Amino acid sequence: MLDLSDRFVLTTGPDGRPACELRAFTHGLMPVTVPAMMQAFTDDWAVRGVDAWNAVPDHWDIGRPVGWWTLPEALGDRWIAPILGAAPGTCVMQPNVHWTVAALLSCDGPFEGRTGLVLSEAEFPSVRHNVRQWGGLREIAMAEVAAPEGRLDVDALLDAITDNTAWVFVSHVGFATGELQPNETLRAIADRAHRHGALFCVDGYHATGSVDVDVEAIGADVYVGGLLKEASGSTGNSYLYVREGLDLRPRLAGWFADADPFGFNAEPRPHPEVRRRFLAGTTAIASLYHAVEGLRVLLDAGLEAVRADSLAKTGLALERLDAMDLPGLRLRSPRDPERRGAMVILEAPEADRLSRWLKTRGVYTDSRRNEVLRFSPFVWNGREDVERCLDAIEEAVSTGAHLRYEAPAEAGPVT
Repeated sequence: MLDLSDRFVLTTGPDGRPACELRAFTHGLMPVTVPAMMQAFTDDWAVRGVDAWNAVPDHWDIGRPVGWWTLPEALGDRWIAPILGAAPGTCVMQPNVHWTVAALLSCDGPFEGRTGLVLSEAEFPSVRHNVRQWGGLREIAMAEVAAPEGRLDVDALLDAITDNTAWVFVSHVGFATGELQPNETLRAIADRAHRHGALFCVDGYHATGSVDVDVEAIGADVYVGGLLKEASGSTGNSYLYVREGLDLRPRLAGWFADADPFGFNAEPRPHPEVRRRFLAGTTAIASLYHAVEGLRVLLDAGLEAVRADSLAKTGLALERLDAMDLPGLRLRSPRDPERRGAMVILEAPEADRLSRWLKTRGVYTDSRRNEVLRFSPFVWNGREDVERCLDAIEEAVSTGAHLRYEAPAEAGPVT
């Protein structure tokens, strides 16, 4: 198993020793190189001022001159394209996936002569909420396919695609189940969408950094995701891939996306590079400095090795769960390694209380809707962390300790 804990800053538990941090699917740990990168940002700002938009030192191993103005595309070429198997010129950094999906839905082209949009109930709110909001601005006939227990019903989704469909949205890994859609499944959806003239968008947020992705193999027209989670890039570092030759023109394009921004023209003109059309107003630069420090670590190890490590650690967790046979716990995430993402998801009574009680043991998981407990042993966790987590779960469930625990008031809702 991999142990890359020395490449990250470990959180501290209530007893003062390193916590068993198992929430990579929410926010990855900070790579040890991030403070130096943030110092580089303040140095560039202090020394260069406005001229930093034109040129700064190459802190990101891009291999060509770069300034803040071109950094979103430069990082897309150097770091995002390789993890997606994408061609240069197709990837760009974005502030968050919600913005990107809104920009996609603002494109008139896909909706010319069509009103249909197909997705499942398993999609994250960044997609589902956006579609409902845009339904008040343009005619959208949404086909939301049922997802029993949060799992994608592939046959039902395929059947929902028609000649009226403009877009099909699917998650690469389900946020509520940890279910990974294999390349063959995604390709089948892409082929069906393309036969009907629709575009296929894959939400890869829960795959990024933990699964080796090939956007061409899966037939994605668009792939969205972010570096916040397993890739440990923190906030403000999402990305967009648009396949070569796809002429999308978002109405939400901003001044940075204009073909002649410094002409200060009254009428906007789409930038000749499609990916740049998805930029808005002034780019938030500070977050881009620490964006790829986690990717450096994962790519040094190799994404295939990271994936194998994830499967080994989640597999160990499943073996322990089977051996304990605790009443009331039910596995919701897939057992099949070919269908399992980086998360282990357990249906558990009073899951919120269980997650909070585990924190008192220095074991950091999370819960959703008081129905499921989620945890994800990742590259900074050793075998002992998996054992520590399962020992604590066994103690709680077998004794009911978590049911008697009253957690202190928190300032916010994040578990």
